[in-house]
Amino acid sequence: MSEPEGSIFLQETPPRYYRRKLPATWWLQRPNYVLYMIREFTPIPMAAWLIWFLYQVYKLHNGTFVIQSISPAFIAFSVVCLFFTLWHAITFLSLSGLIMRVPIGDRVLPPIFVKSAAFGGMILASVIAGAIFIYLGTVNL
Repeated sequence: MSEPEGSIFLQETPPRYYRRKLPATWWLQRPNYVLYMIREFTPIPMAAWLIWFLYQVYKLHNGTFVIQSISPAFIAFSVVCLFFTLWHAITFLSLSGLIMRVPIGDRVLPPIFVKSAAFGGMILASVIAGAIFIYLGTVNL
């Protein structure tokens, strides 16, 4: 069955899209873009350290774990991973005041209080976890 003459199907042309080609280094153009890309990279060292940790736990479970002196390379790797983990946490918690709204009656809690509570919670959780690890390190199980 043919379309009638003057049909829109015969006259329609596909839409044209303009796609601007971005160079591979587009994120180096502004400092905020660089900081954003660094933040997006932070889970990679965090995951690498976690995989190493889980492997050590696996070796401990199997009884093949041997306590060795900690190498300077491992200490440097752990410090770099800690830096990226803190960068990730701080940049995320810095946005908490903008993202989360806490209603109080007909107003909302000022963002600085929300951000302060988020950072306070992170510090409190870190202190409690550190105290537990220190305690477990001194106890003979």
